[in-house]
Amino acid sequence: MALSFLASPPPLVRPVCSATDPTAISYFGGDLLAWELKDDDGREVVRNRFKAGSKHTGNGRNGTAVPPLHVHLYETEIEGSMSYTLDGKEGVAKPGDKLVIPPGAVHTFWLDADAKEDLVMTAKAIRGDKPGFDHCFVRNFFGYLSSCVEADTAPSPFQIFLLLDSANVTLAAPLGLGKLLNLVFGRVVGGWLLGYKTSYKVFEDDGKTH
Repeated sequence: MALSFLASPPPLVRPVCSATDPTAISYFGGDLLAWELKDDDGREVVRNRFKAGSKHTGNGRNGTAVPPLHVHLYETEIEGSMSYTLDGKEGVAKPGDKLVIPPGAVHTFWLDADAKEDLVMTAKAIRGDKPGFDHCFVRNFFGYLSSCVEADTAPSPFQIFLLLDSANVTLAAPLGLGKLLNLVFGRVVGGWLLGYKTSYKVFEDDGKTH
């Protein structure tokens, strides 16, 4: 935290429950809803609703909430009706389809800009002792991005790399440099020098008790 005075995070905004579904946490003014679930084995499951027509969630691959090409260090399963790319091949998943993402597979997903219906998808890490991709990560990742949008400021790449590192996720960097980017820009610069965190108390309060 030696250079933490150089960090300029936006005002972090406490997430609230959806006005239409009190079991869902709302981000980007309600354009992204997130449910925190568990499967029969007790593993954390992330369910998100991406609103059609939104510049944040329904703008094809240009949406604010759409992840860039990335890889998971542990096997992951996603389910839902969406457009996706997996190891260079594009496809369209239909309702009920499940995609198993092997460790290291380059992928992303999105809701097409001309889609008429919202995208509801679920995701969970299905292998590994410390998968990282969990409810805490989703709260902090989308909470941070949503706060940046509300403050009309660009997110810090150092904060993003640090959050990705906490979830065992890397960008699809050439020559397999994703882990190194997380280490240098996330842990060293973002965490140790600038004082960014992987979890913020404001995002752990979802408003369900208020």
